[in-house]
Amino acid sequence: MWLGGSGLASADSLVINFEPPAYAPGSIDNQNGWHGGENGTHPMQTYGPINTAIDQSIVPNPGYEDFGQQSWRISNAFTDTAFGDWPFSPSLQNEAGETMAWNHDQTGLLVYSGGTRQNHFEVQWDFASTVPNEEQAGLQISMSPDRGDGARMSYIRLEDHTNGISVFFDDYHDNYPYGSASNPAAGCGVEDAFVETAVATGLDRSEPHTVKLVMDFVDGPRNDVVKVYVDGALRHTGTSWEDYFRWCEATLQSRTVDSMLFQARSGRGTAPATFGHGFLIDNLSYSSFSANQCDEHSSDGDGAVQSSEGKHGQTKFHKQGCGHQDTDSVQHSDGDSGHNFQSTSVDAAQFTTAAGGRTVVITGMGTDNGLPVAFTLTAVDYDGLLPPAYTLVLSDGYTFAGTMVSGGLSVL
Repeated sequence: MWLGGSGLASADSLVINFEPPAYAPGSIDNQNGWHGGENGTHPMQTYGPINTAIDQSIVPNPGYEDFGQQSWRISNAFTDTAFGDWPFSPSLQNEAGETMAWNHDQTGLLVYSGGTRQNHFEVQWDFASTVPNEEQAGLQISMSPDRGDGARMSYIRLEDHTNGISVFFDDYHDNYPYGSASNPAAGCGVEDAFVETAVATGLDRSEPHTVKLVMDFVDGPRNDVVKVYVDGALRHTGTSWEDYFRWCEATLQSRTVDSMLFQARSGRGTAPATFGHGFLIDNLSYSSFSANQCDEHSSDGDGAVQSSEGKHGQTKFHKQGCGHQDTDSVQHSDGDSGHNFQSTSVDAAQFTTAAGGRTVVITGMGTDNGLPVAFTLTAVDYDGLLPPAYTLVLSDGYTFAGTMVSGGLSVL
């Protein structure tokens, strides 16, 4: 289910600085849209409460510049393994995610996000230690773009160490052999895993710092792009958790995001001594909008093809992005019909996604048996549900339309 619209997508954003009178001292629960986990629309959206055992509250700013009068404080004096009892920020009106990403549960009845589907999400926040002059041993808090129910699509964790504050980023890697619709388990095997990267270490705990996540949701598996910035500098480029949901939960689709989840997971450790302290969070802002993602798309094919008339051929092609790239090429040979095509210029491509598969249409110039022609190549990747479709049309009247019968074809 996609509760999105069509046509021009509009940008959507929220800026939260926790200042009075919008925010009052005490728990953030029920303040300006902050809540526990969402229960989904059935028939209308409801929310659970934030667990009162969680050590979090709106507090006066102890003196950090640009934090205003108040900040939000949270520690890991209490932890658990749940999702629904932790603080979720207010939802954007317009969700972000891949075209076919799930904004609902597996029944399709409980919907967590909506509005106009966007392909880009950005979030930024400032943080600082409440104890700037010494280590808070064991302090850790995580932050994740989410849709309101714990379906995290990315992950940042802050920790306090002897040498200062560290920032960790986790993403999910589907390594070869890759998952597919016909074999989801291949994307959740022993070779696949969440990978943690220390994107910053030894940050001065006596001053505030900034984390920013920039997420591009690109249709298809293994191709979302997530950039992590710390204090304005790009520290790491990775991917999202799309393939965890696609293959490990065997749903074949990733998830949407429209808000932020703040947690202290028990698996990372509980630190009772941080009660009343922890990290301050301030200047939280996030937005969804649609961005040009042509550079993130690619298509490759290499193998035997068979036409609907039973003719056989060989193809090999590569296209990166929508514009001209020197590394792009298309080759096609058809001994049954006596045609041998080689591209001389691959000029453009269009990538589209539908429920049934992902399509690329590639255009350019080349030679067929040595004579100049224009070409249009169309390929459809059904993610293993059906054989990939393949069509090549040349301006000299030659057409080959059929499927790839061996080798590989992908549209990402």
